[in-house]
This record gives sequence, structure tokens and C-alpha cells, in this order.
Amino acid sequence: MQAFYKNYFFLAVFVFYSGCDTDEILYKMDQAQKLPTTFPNVLDYKGIPDSATDRSVFMFSDLGAWHGYALPDDNAKDYYGSFIGPFNMMQDNGVWMSDCLAKLSIASGEKLKSISFENAQLIENSSYPNQLKQVFELQGLKLQVQSELIFVSNRTALNKVIIENKSNVSQQIQIGWSGKSFLENVKFKNLSLPKIVLSFGDTSKIARIRTNDEQNTVYEILSDGYHITQSERTLKSGGKLVSYLSQSFSFTKDEDYKEGLIVDKVLRFPEDVFQVNRLIHGEKIQKLIDYLRPEFQDEAHQRMVIKCLQTLNNNWRSAAGFLEHDGLFPSYNYEWFNGFWSWDSWKHAVAIAKYDETLAKNQIRAMYDFQDEMGMIADCVYRDTIIENHNWRDTKPPLSGWSIWEVYQQSQDKEFLKEILPKLEKYHQWWYEYRDLDQNGWCEYGSTDGSLIAAKWESGMDNAVRFDEVKMIENGKKGSSMNRESVDLNAYLCEEKRYLALITKELSLSAKSDQYQEEYNRLKEDIQTTFWNEEMGWFCDLSLETKEPLQIYGAEGWIPLWTNLAKPEQAAAVAQTMLDTTKFATYIPFPTLAADHPKFKPNRGYWRGPVWLDQAYFAITALRNYGYDDEALQFSKNLFDRLEGLKNADGPIRENYHPHTGEGMESKHFSWSAAHLMMLLTE
Repeated sequence: MQAFYKNYFFLAVFVFYSGCDTDEILYKMDQAQKLPTTFPNVLDYKGIPDSATDRSVFMFSDLGAWHGYALPDDNAKDYYGSFIGPFNMMQDNGVWMSDCLAKLSIASGEKLKSISFENAQLIENSSYPNQLKQVFELQGLKLQVQSELIFVSNRTALNKVIIENKSNVSQQIQIGWSGKSFLENVKFKNLSLPKIVLSFGDTSKIARIRTNDEQNTVYEILSDGYHITQSERTLKSGGKLVSYLSQSFSFTKDEDYKEGLIVDKVLRFPEDVFQVNRLIHGEKIQKLIDYLRPEFQDEAHQRMVIKCLQTLNNNWRSAAGFLEHDGLFPSYNYEWFNGFWSWDSWKHAVAIAKYDETLAKNQIRAMYDFQDEMGMIADCVYRDTIIENHNWRDTKPPLSGWSIWEVYQQSQDKEFLKEILPKLEKYHQWWYEYRDLDQNGWCEYGSTDGSLIAAKWESGMDNAVRFDEVKMIENGKKGSSMNRESVDLNAYLCEEKRYLALITKELSLSAKSDQYQEEYNRLKEDIQTTFWNEEMGWFCDLSLETKEPLQIYGAEGWIPLWTNLAKPEQAAAVAQTMLDTTKFATYIPFPTLAADHPKFKPNRGYWRGPVWLDQAYFAITALRNYGYDDEALQFSKNLFDRLEGLKNADGPIRENYHPHTGEGMESKHFSWSAAHLMMLLTE
């Protein structure tokens, strides 16, 4: 039987290129596999951590793996041919397990003397969307060494080493790997099977290091690590030695056993796996390039959308522990973001659907797995609640209807709609049962424990100025509400009614579709009248008791334009304020609070002034919805051209940005920022 990955390769080709003739298939396969190589070093993965908790070094990950690797610095010759790490998210909230768990060594000559890399000449030390790669030359011996690393599953990375003899004489060559750990609880073992086994204290986690030539490999356990030595080879002039090393990390013994079967097949046909890897990544890249708006087809913007893709890939985590489906962390690089958040997930899924429909659907499922019997979805959830508990104190703004519909537009998967519709309906109704204190059809943010802080979290805008004076009122139904009916919340709910009407119509549920459409029409009229402040020309939150508007120019005011709920004359008034350079048309456009507000705090003010790219996306799309296409395009360009580290640079995408300077702030490698940048580039 052919290897699993060889079968998968031809299946991927058939699905992606169905309808093409043979010559066209071969041509497109070739182009797709070359495509990842055209985007080197979009993100900077170079560095060597000095401790387990050093987060200044960033990691490359793929396929939802819970570990990742970095490249050594260009001048770190002792690490040439090796990859830094892994950064292990199976332990604590992510730690560097080692500076280099598999350090390459080469010996040559009749006595197989170990070669120093001190005089090596570096040729390449690069990252690509699909892999890490190094090439260097040992000049005296005229040996060229190439080392590549890819992920072959959500638990295993594969390292390929090619040594080419460029001299005119044969040479005796022997390669090996060695490593040790920063972590005291990691123990190295060599059991009856030919491989290195790592245990992690009293947990069930297991790691394994293997080669593709186990019969000709010696595995040794040292006092604080291990050493692997392969049998010597005679390398003729022009000849090549190729060897493969796998590193697998599993959460349980059962998972370890299943992963072992996968690695068995991978190590039998390792080059096929590299071919599949290039093809799959090439297909994703091509999809995104094809989606780019006409104004953003140039190389700089192509690299930008690939940076978004790599950021999302690095934050992709596969099902594990309490997480039953794949999804994305907000940021692997920030220690308290190692879970799934609900409104982050809805945003991620919309972007991911452009290149991976299965992952997009699973990101939605991952949060609906945490829907309680009342219909509420948890705010954030984790693989391991020993590290941190799921947060059931609040939920997050209702954007899942938007997410579900946008994913369906890409997948056309009606079975997914059928699966998710009852859950979406239950969540939608939860808001009116548990977050509409006076039962007037207009909802409030709140919390299950009655706390104000959790209610602010529920809005997603934790410390926004609009919540400075709010009070909590017990609702008598397992929680409390703010004494504030928020315009963004009700605009989201109104738009969700429209999506429910569309989904039920798509599933031929005409009576339900008509009902949701009627509810949509009624709430739309309420938002146009009651939540509209004619004097300000802005949509505002309302006092729960008096229905008086809260007179603050904040990002919530343009949400009714994003959801297409405003009358044309209302949109014109809102747009005038959005285009005002003293308020929202700042150097980096669309801070979350008007720049002329007394409490505006642009430098690390969180939701009191910095630019968040989800809200900037809502703002730009809002303008486009009402015909302000030129302005929307210019604001998009301002973001792309002015955000620190984004265009023609290898810096990370940040959680938010300074509106007057473009300085990146808070978390690095932030998923929803990458998702919304991708949307702005492609929609």
C-alpha cells in the first residue's frame, strides 16, 4: 500500500485541479509548489531564547501544532543547520523547551573528527510560509549543508538535512543530533524502541525524536540530554547525503500511539510529504492572491496578505483537552491568550474561510462546543483548566451569525448550516431572555456573576469611556445587566436576524425566514429612530431607565453603518464625523474614541483611543456600504502604509496601534488584527 501522504497528495491534486487536462494539472502543480518560495522572511523568526520564558523570540508553527520553532541568528554559527526550540504550548502558557532540542553535528575524515562550524559561510537563513530553511557551506571541506523544517501533522515537525560534497574527492561523513532541555521536569529516555522518548514530569505528555534510518542510528541518553549518531557514509564527489529527523509531541499515550503510525508512514516517504506541503501552501497562497482587490495586487500587498496568513497559521491550535475542534489563539506570544475567545473566533473564521473552509467551520464549532443549556456561549475557553478556567462570567458580542453566513458563502455547505442553525437560534434567543432587562426588545451587556468588570468584557471594549458611569442591575435570571442599552449590541443582533432569515431561507424554512425578516425590520426602525442622536449626528447608547442618549463619539457609532441599518442621511452625518481629522480621521484612522474627547488616551489606552483593526475594518466597510468608496480606499492605504512593521517589513502584526504614530502596541502576532487586514486586502 502506498504511504498515506502519497495518497493525500494525489487527492489534493484531484480536488484542486478537477476540470483541468493533464498538462494543465502538471503546470498548475508546478506553479503552486514554487509559490511559497517567492515569499521569504515575511515575519522575523530569528533569535535564540536565553530561558524558557523568553518571549522576545518568535516561533513558526503550522497545521495546528502545539509547538513551534525559530531560526538562529545569522551570526550564531554554533546553531547552523539546526532550528531553535521548540516553543512548547503544551506546558504552562507556552515555554521554550530548549534553545535547540535537535542540534546538528557533522564529523568527517577517516577518524570522523567533529567539524567546527566557526568558519562556515552562511548562504541562506530564511522562513517561508510553509517552512524554515538554512543553507551554509563548510568551505575547507567544500561541503554544502541544507536544513529544512516543515510540519507534517498537528503533532509532528520533520527536519530534512542534505549534505552535498562539492569537492572533487570522496569524503567520509557522519551526522548526528543532540539536545537538552531548559525544563527540569523533562526527562530523556531510550526505551526498547529505537528512538528518544521525552517525558514531562507526572503528566501523560510524551515527545519522541526519530530518524528515517533507525537501523543505522545509535540513540544515547546522557545525564542531561541525548545524542543521536548515524552510521558513517562515503560521500562521493558531487554526491548527496539526505537524512530526516522527526520531533513529535503528544498529550496522551493513545495520541502518541496514533502519531507513531503517522510518523512511520512519513519516514518511509519523507520527500512526498515535502511535496504535499509545498502544494497545499501554494494553493492557499494562490487563493489569497486571487482574492486581492485590484488596488492591492502588487508584491508589497501580496507579502502583507501572506503575513496575515502566517500570523493566523502560527496561532492555529488543533483539538486537544477540552477543545474539541481546531481554532486560533488570539496570540501565542502573549502568555494569557492561550485559549479561544468567542468574538475573536467569529472574526477569525470569516478570514480563514478564504483559504481553508474546513478550519473556518471548525473555528465556529470550537466555540459552539461551549454553549450551555440556556444558550449562552462562554467568553473564552482553554485546553487545560488547571492552567486557567473557562470564563462563563460573560459572553461576547453576537457576531456568529455573520461568521456562519460568510463561511457558508465560501463553502456552500448546507449540512454545516443545518448543523449550526439550532445552536445559533438558541444563542440569539439567549440575548433576549437574559440580556433584555425591561423586555423592550433592546438588549444590554451584562454578566452572569453580576460584576461590572465581566459586563465590560462582554462588550469586548473592556475599559471604553462609554462604560465609565454604568451601574449593574440584577435581572433575576442568573445574572445582571448594565443600565445601558448599547447601540452596537443591538445593531449586531439586528444584523443577526437578517442572517437568520437568509440561513433559514437557504434551508427552505420559509415561515422562519419570514419571521426573522419581520423582526429585523422592526429592530432596524428602532435603531434608526431611538438610537439616533440628531444633534450629534451619531448613533449612541441609551440609558436603560430614561432612554436618553449617551453623548460620546465612539466606535460603536459606526456599527449601524457596517450593518447597513442607517438611513442615507444618517450615514452622511456619521461619515462627516468619521472623516473629521480632529476626531476619527487620524494619522492611523479610526481610534475607538474621538481624538478630541477629554479622556482620549492614544498611548496604551486600550479601548480609550488606540486603533483596533476590527473596528477600523467595520468603519471602512461602513463607508463603502454607503458609497464612500474613495475615502474607504484611502483609509485602507493609510493603514497598510503607516502601521509599524507591516508593509515591506518583517515585524509582527499587533493587537492595536497608536493613532498618531502607527506604533504597534500590546500583544504581538494578534490573530484578529491579521484577520481584518486580510479582509481589507481582499474584500
